[in-house]
Amino acid sequence: MNTQPKALSLKEQRSRLERRANVIRSRLLRTIDALDTRRHQVQEIGHHAKRLAMPAVAGLVGIAVVAAGTAVAIRALVERRRERDFRYRLSKAIAPFRRPDKAPFWQDALRKLALTAIGILASELAKRGVQGALGGRGAAALLPAHVDGERTATPYVATGPSAPMLGK
Repeated sequence: MNTQPKALSLKEQRSRLERRANVIRSRLLRTIDALDTRRHQVQEIGHHAKRLAMPAVAGLVGIAVVAAGTAVAIRALVERRRERDFRYRLSKAIAPFRRPDKAPFWQDALRKLALTAIGILASELAKRGVQGALGGRGAAALLPAHVDGERTATPYVATGPSAPMLGK
């Protein structure tokens, strides 16, 4: 048995290669045609969508207006019907004289807790702001300078002829 393939003539190799090229060319052309068809379909769909967009938006706006108008009309109808009732008119008349309901305990407690937290936060922020303005020197920056330039806990008291007279 011979495992070697038969040697093909140059003419036969060329014809096989040309057939293969023709097959590949035809597949490529079919693919290009299919893509071109798809492109035309997408363009047509886009054209239809653009053409129908305005009427669709107008329809949605119309539906929203009708729904809002219906809601307002139903509310007005219910209010007119309620105003016919004597008890409703009487309760509306005495409403300003009623005491408001007391808030629940948990709501009042949360309000007080929040106000306390805000107060603490505000005081801490004010402290930090003052410390930042004084350059981290603390309360010593508020005291007047002593004669030798150092700040002390005892305030400097001016004496002499230019000192103000407090008692007179």
